[in-house]
Amino acid sequence: MTPILLHAALLASLSALPGAPLRLSFQSRYFADAAGGGAKAPAGDDMNFDLLPPAPKESTAEQKKVAAAFRTRRTMLLLHQGFGIATTALMLGTVITGQLNYSDKFAGSAQSGQYELWHDYFEAGTVLTFVTAGLLALLAPVPVAKHNEGIDTITIHKYSMLVATVGMAAEVILGILTVSREGYADQADYGTAHLVVGYSTAAALVTGVGALFF
Repeated sequence: MTPILLHAALLASLSALPGAPLRLSFQSRYFADAAGGGAKAPAGDDMNFDLLPPAPKESTAEQKKVAAAFRTRRTMLLLHQGFGIATTALMLGTVITGQLNYSDKFAGSAQSGQYELWHDYFEAGTVLTFVTAGLLALLAPVPVAKHNEGIDTITIHKYSMLVATVGMAAEVILGILTVSREGYADQADYGTAHLVVGYSTAAALVTGVGALFF
């Protein structure tokens, strides 16, 4: 006996029972649905679900904000490099004129003072460009935090600039002290300390700048 005939016989037997119209009506609707007369669920609807929620997406405003921060950072760091190169060139002039001034004042009898003004100009320019370069690096926005990946060229650059910063500050103080000791026997000692710190600062500066290019 086919399933359809079997189901029809079952419905006929149920019609004799109390409450048969209600059950018969229910069974008829069920039979119609089973036979294909009712609405069908969309194909694949029983498996149409995600195990994980959709990944959050950055808003357009947030993306624009990050992109703007990257552009600002790039511009500031390019200026930082430019001022860094200028500082290195000026530092070279400072060291040369400083050595000439030291030799003229303390290593010979001439004491003409012809290099003193040039040394002051180069030193002032070096400090000014160095401070500007440092501020550009410190104030540049950081849109994405960088994880520490050990010692790299950026690390060498940062620590070299830290040494150069201390040296610059010491240079200014020793220069003022050297000038203030004019006529005293210990002026040459301050001048020597000023010269040694100057060479050390120049070495740290060249190391820091060179780390970005090699």
